[in-house]
Amino acid sequence: MNKLLFAFALFFSAFSFSSDTPYQLINQVGDGLFSDIKVVNKEGKAEPTVMKNIVRSRLMPHIDVKFVSFKLLGKHIKGLQRADAVEFIDAVDSYLVTTYANALMQYKGQQVIFEELPISSDSHFATVKVVIKETSGPDIDMHFKFRQSNDGSWKVYDMVAEGISLLSAKQKEITTRISEVGLTKVTHELKSKA
Repeated sequence: MNKLLFAFALFFSAFSFSSDTPYQLINQVGDGLFSDIKVVNKEGKAEPTVMKNIVRSRLMPHIDVKFVSFKLLGKHIKGLQRADAVEFIDAVDSYLVTTYANALMQYKGQQVIFEELPISSDSHFATVKVVIKETSGPDIDMHFKFRQSNDGSWKVYDMVAEGISLLSAKQKEITTRISEVGLTKVTHELKSKA
């Protein structure tokens, strides 16, 4: 998976939205964010600190870090102590800021098209297709999976590219690592990557 595809996956897999349809919201948030990144990342020369600040202020308020953290823990959530959970969630938060900032530095103004797919009026799940237009290669198609929470907000819970679920892939990596070395070590590893 190329770096730009990974950047879009990380960006959209983390957003939560409180109104409108997933299609409308992904358009609004995506347009604003990528306009800002294009300004600071001219010729791919944005300062990492500047990108982290954009991520921290523009993206992190919309990320359900707790939900992502618990999904990443998988089977290891059983018997989890509160202090360990809080520390892991904090590590995931720091890791996501750094990961998103690094990945989003790959965006240099490519055209992005959002395609609305039908949503059943009684469904709490939706999909938005995104096409990234590449000038020097084939277009990249992705599907962002949304779920609607009890408060009516829409949250992206997964992105599927080339038939691969990013959430599932990362969850397998983290749960395997926890089984090998334990939660405390994985928590420290995530913090050290931030």
